[in-house]
Amino acid sequence: MRVKLRKYSEGKFNIQEYELDITGKPTVLEILMRIKEELDPSLAFRAMCRASICGTCAVKVNGQHKLACNTRVEGEEVLIEPVDGFKPIRDLVVSHEEIYERLKPSRVWFVPKDGNMKLLPEVQRRTAKAWDCILCGICNNVCPPLLEKVDFGGPLLFTRVYKTLDDPRDSLGENRLENLAAFNVQKCVHCSNCNLFCPKGCMPEKWINVIEGKLVQKGYIQKKKEDFDFLGF
Repeated sequence: MRVKLRKYSEGKFNIQEYELDITGKPTVLEILMRIKEELDPSLAFRAMCRASICGTCAVKVNGQHKLACNTRVEGEEVLIEPVDGFKPIRDLVVSHEEIYERLKPSRVWFVPKDGNMKLLPEVQRRTAKAWDCILCGICNNVCPPLLEKVDFGGPLLFTRVYKTLDDPRDSLGENRLENLAAFNVQKCVHCSNCNLFCPKGCMPEKWINVIEGKLVQKGYIQKKKEDFDFLGF
């Protein structure tokens, strides 16, 4: 198999090719580890859990954003690149600081009320998918508004905050919802890229719609007018 790596070094990207004798359908992470162990010890990439839990191994595989640890490839050639949207550091490694910097102002963390409260099964079922988010950042990497630097919180932020927004045990309540108005949920273009590429099936656009509806209902934002200019009428 011919493996092409689009590596970042000294301010620019270069394509470097490697030849590997591969049978079956290895994961992208297995391919990267073989290159590092057998051909290029200097190769830099991220991987920790190898079980689709930590989210650190996100890369582009043949143009699509994937987790390297659970993406299998076959054929004569594969192209592996750093993800879009984040600052490249070295080879396939990018900075994840943008993820955390976006989350801090929105206070996505859980702030419990005093005393014990039961979490009803229906609430748990309603928020379960949002809890599955692993902070891999892929949804932000494929989000057109974020890639175009639009002032928009992003699918990762709204997915992470929804699980607390709809949890009766959280003490911030209405203050949390009011705070979300500053993150321009209405600037989502509803392209569904985040739903399509999320490796955990978290369905970020669903939570964006729910949060936008709550903000409109409470009067924190105006209902977005539909724009049909793209139809060419």
